[in-house]
Amino acid sequence: MVRQLITVLVVALCVGADVTTAQPQPSRPIHDTFIWSGPLVSVDAGSGTVTVRAPILSDAAREVARFNPGDQVLLTWSGYELYADAIRQIAKIDGHEKATEPFSLPVELVSRELQNDYVTFRFKAPSTALSVTNVKQGEWVTVTARHGSSPDSQRIVSVEPFVKSST
Repeated sequence: MVRQLITVLVVALCVGADVTTAQPQPSRPIHDTFIWSGPLVSVDAGSGTVTVRAPILSDAAREVARFNPGDQVLLTWSGYELYADAIRQIAKIDGHEKATEPFSLPVELVSRELQNDYVTFRFKAPSTALSVTNVKQGEWVTVTARHGSSPDSQRIVSVEPFVKSST
């Protein structure tokens, strides 16, 4: 009898654990910003634009050919909490829709030619966010951006050297 009672309790605890772990994850990320890195192509201080390259996953890479240089596109990174890794999705931005998905950033496609699974694009950054004046072309930068619900003009928080100088 005691053995049957213990068995019933263990089964009830296991079922209860499955119910609690199967709860949906929050749709909003924990952080307001996310960080991604890539090689710097150029900075145009006059127009306030930064051109970079970022890694792109194979499914998204196949979609790049649908777009033309100069197209406004929405890039969505794979990411967790604060950190983003590679671009997992690219979509055309219709002038009226706003990006609301986490880990997304509206940009201008520079080239649909992929180099070693990297895509080249540019974005506007406020002058206060740029601290890459000493970074050379090809060196890596780290970009901190706000998640999708922020206005486009306030998306970029900072663009910094990937490796910070100790001097």
